[in-house]
Amino acid sequence: MIRDRVRDEAVAVAKAWSHPTVELRHVLWALIHVLGPAAPAEVSLATVKGYLEPAGSSYMTPVVSPPAEAALAAIDTEASAVAAVLELAKRLGPGGADATGADPAGQTDAAIAGGSASSGASATTTATTTEDADVARTGHPAARTHESTDAILAELDALIGLGAVKAAVRRLIAVHLLNTERREAGLPEVNASLHVVFTGNPGTGKTTVARIIARLYGSIGLVSRGHLVEVSRADLVAGYVGQTALKVQAVVDRSVGGVLFIDEAYALSTEGSGEFGAEAVATLVKLMEDHRDDLAVIAAGYPEEMRRFIDSNPGLRSRFTHTIDFPDYSAPELVQVFEGFAVAARVRLGEGVPERLGHLFVTALEIGNFGNARYARSLFEQAYANMATRALADGHIGLEEVEELLAVDLPPEDPFTTASRRIGFRPR
Repeated sequence: MIRDRVRDEAVAVAKAWSHPTVELRHVLWALIHVLGPAAPAEVSLATVKGYLEPAGSSYMTPVVSPPAEAALAAIDTEASAVAAVLELAKRLGPGGADATGADPAGQTDAAIAGGSASSGASATTTATTTEDADVARTGHPAARTHESTDAILAELDALIGLGAVKAAVRRLIAVHLLNTERREAGLPEVNASLHVVFTGNPGTGKTTVARIIARLYGSIGLVSRGHLVEVSRADLVAGYVGQTALKVQAVVDRSVGGVLFIDEAYALSTEGSGEFGAEAVATLVKLMEDHRDDLAVIAAGYPEEMRRFIDSNPGLRSRFTHTIDFPDYSAPELVQVFEGFAVAARVRLGEGVPERLGHLFVTALEIGNFGNARYARSLFEQAYANMATRALADGHIGLEEVEELLAVDLPPEDPFTTASRRIGFRPR
């Protein structure tokens, strides 16, 4: 049913932008992409994309909000879907009952992405309304919305840490830009795959950078849409013979024109994954070839596991020729990440908080496998809850009581972490 397809696309785009809730803006985006050529031409794709800005910082699967549920409930035919596009565009537009306040041209405000604080670099949309209408009607790649490559790279540079990652992404983009120049000059190109392997521990910014690469690919014309579809093994593998290929096909169909991001991709080939995992890999390799001109795949996971994954299939080895390693954040960088969450919540950090945070992060780094930016987010959420509890001690929460997070609000050192600390000299 069309309603289910719209719901799936709305959840996917909310997750791709790290938004915690599926809202009317996500439903509108999903409607246009599900309708394709049948979408109303008068609704500008650039305007709808502007409603998605800025990216959020949620790692969880988005929850569908009541207004979005109500909008989805009214969609049961293509005609009702077209009517929903017009209604939602009116409600979300300037002066509408649910106006988002987003810049219709797609200007990006300062955002926290993947647990990193952005300095507020903006992405500028230069596509005309006519081009956007063409995308809504036909989905033609030549009519895609363009973003400034320099603006997207500025967002990349604004991320905390990740120096080697930023350099690797810039090299990747430089190669593709050079090939474009050589192609236009009639010179031979050097083969450069769109597909990339990300290696590193959880919480090191892989999803955030994957989203940026998708937009960069779109901005320089390597893919037609520049969106990101994030999946895991459960989204690709079924439990019945013949169903896995269909699931992979459906995921790739959603991803064409952008980037398919497979988190913990090694789970497709680990021991015990069986023939269904192998079927998923084989189907994916074939579809990567079928859509080689308009699909990029980023596979992510732990370094050693990803090496075995790529070696498990000759087709993967020949297509994934780029690897970017994501190092763990340092303690000072994690303090900055925590500060970014505080800025987003409009909470000040009181005296002694950064120093206490630094101690907590140093301890976590000594243990390892602690979640990086996800651990910073967890600490912030615990501290925020402690601040609220402190403010409620007298039975009433005053806003002035929750404007500053104090050192006493930070959680104590985890007993498990303390017990697990190494004793003696650390190896050099």
